[in-house]
Amino acid sequence: MGGGLQLYSGRVIALGRLMLATLFMVALMIDVSQPVQAPTETYELLLLYQLFAAVIALATWNNWWLDAKLAGPAHAVDIALFTVLVFVTEGYTSPFFVFFVFLLLSAAIRWGWKETTLTAILVAILYLVAGNLAASSDTRFQLYRFIVRAGHLVILSLILIWFGIHQWRTRGPSAAEELLAEPLPDRSPIESGLSAAMDALGARHGAFIWLEDGGAAKCFARKDGVTTSCDVCSQLLVAPVPFIYDFPKNRSLTRDAERNLVGGTPRDEIDTGLRTALDLGKGLAVPVRTGAGEGQVFLEGMPSLSIDHLDIGAQLAADLAAHIQRHALMMAAADSAEARSRIVLARDLHDSVVQFLAGAAFRLEAMKRSEASGRKLEPELNELKQLMMQEQGELRAFITALRSGTQVPFADVVRDLQALAGRLARQWDIECEVLAAPADMMVPTDLHLDAHQLVREAVANAVRHAGAKSMRIGVASSRREVRLDLVNDGKAFPQAGGGFHPPQSLKERVERANGAIEVSRGMDVTKVSISLPIAGRAA
Repeated sequence: MGGGLQLYSGRVIALGRLMLATLFMVALMIDVSQPVQAPTETYELLLLYQLFAAVIALATWNNWWLDAKLAGPAHAVDIALFTVLVFVTEGYTSPFFVFFVFLLLSAAIRWGWKETTLTAILVAILYLVAGNLAASSDTRFQLYRFIVRAGHLVILSLILIWFGIHQWRTRGPSAAEELLAEPLPDRSPIESGLSAAMDALGARHGAFIWLEDGGAAKCFARKDGVTTSCDVCSQLLVAPVPFIYDFPKNRSLTRDAERNLVGGTPRDEIDTGLRTALDLGKGLAVPVRTGAGEGQVFLEGMPSLSIDHLDIGAQLAADLAAHIQRHALMMAAADSAEARSRIVLARDLHDSVVQFLAGAAFRLEAMKRSEASGRKLEPELNELKQLMMQEQGELRAFITALRSGTQVPFADVVRDLQALAGRLARQWDIECEVLAAPADMMVPTDLHLDAHQLVREAVANAVRHAGAKSMRIGVASSRREVRLDLVNDGKAFPQAGGGFHPPQSLKERVERANGAIEVSRGMDVTKVSISLPIAGRAA
């Protein structure tokens, strides 16, 4: 967007008018039979129209204000010329009938469906009048040609009116969509949004002021490729729609709800202090709004400022709002992920270190009783020391596994659970064994860790809260899940609502793993059945 020929709608219409005027003159020079009426006056009129088209093109090429102000008068001249050409060149069969399409397209592009409809009605009436006058003096009048041309006029009018109703819009530069697609978490969306907007429209300098609801104003300005923060007043009057402004000439241009161009004075719309602080001159102002705040972007130094930028600005406003909202969602997701990580870490510390310390305290209490009875404590202290060293090594191994994120053989899971059961038996003074069927398969590291911590927590709960003396752990696997059946001989878990409910610590970990947990009681034993999905964990 930064260089090359910029063919905005005003330029396209001006060029189209000039080319059609030239083509009309060439066509009349080639066909000596035309025009059939007032040939000298017609040539003079076409010559004046060529000059008119050239002047309009030159005057409006780089002047959005003149383009807007001269659009209506030029359109009226175009309609008048069409009527004259129909009258002087064979009436209903005039070869310049196609000029009608140019008139309707100009109205549809510049304004909207109402202006397009009025143009179609006016041109149709003038066409019929001019054609009727030309046909009244022509004995070769052909009814079928009149019907065909009139049908063309009606059909084209309806199509272009529909085109206007659906409101033609200039599509924003694709560069803006690409640059605003993924916000960076470590960069302000106001700064990145300003850079993207300027790069997309080829602006040399600009500023973006943003007001959070209930917060201070944020402002970034960029000039000559350098972005800086700026201090502005938090009282910013955000315009309802994009507008083009020219402070040296104190004029602005925007569109109303009906897409009509409306002039104004930018000095009444933008505070003097803000204008001075940002050194605003001539450019495009784009309002941006989200549910969390509002702001305004000022873009200046664009190579071809035109009224099309009003429509581009509307699209850009939507892109910038979406960019800010995506950044907010990204930061909220990051905060949520961080909070979840803290909860997971707290749970893992509880299920490993805290439970081990609780078990160690349990053993120390037993040692005190042994000391009172005269037993030697050295063997038991050595065993506790060995358990602590094993716990330290296991913790290091789990940290390494978490960093690698690899899969492990199911046989390793069983072996580690059997080793854990042996340590838990000595730590909690409970009979603990693991029974597992062999399986040749791989499981995710997360599942390995979850199974390990679930067994540790289940044994601790059974001893501390149910007074269990034995725990039997069954481990089975299938292609879809790993199943743990933990059976203890302790007291029943508290009942609520007529059923047995698992301890909250077990339930939370199982749910986080997308698994299922069930508690049942019978024959003086409690059974906790846990299933952990393999595919869900790997995903």
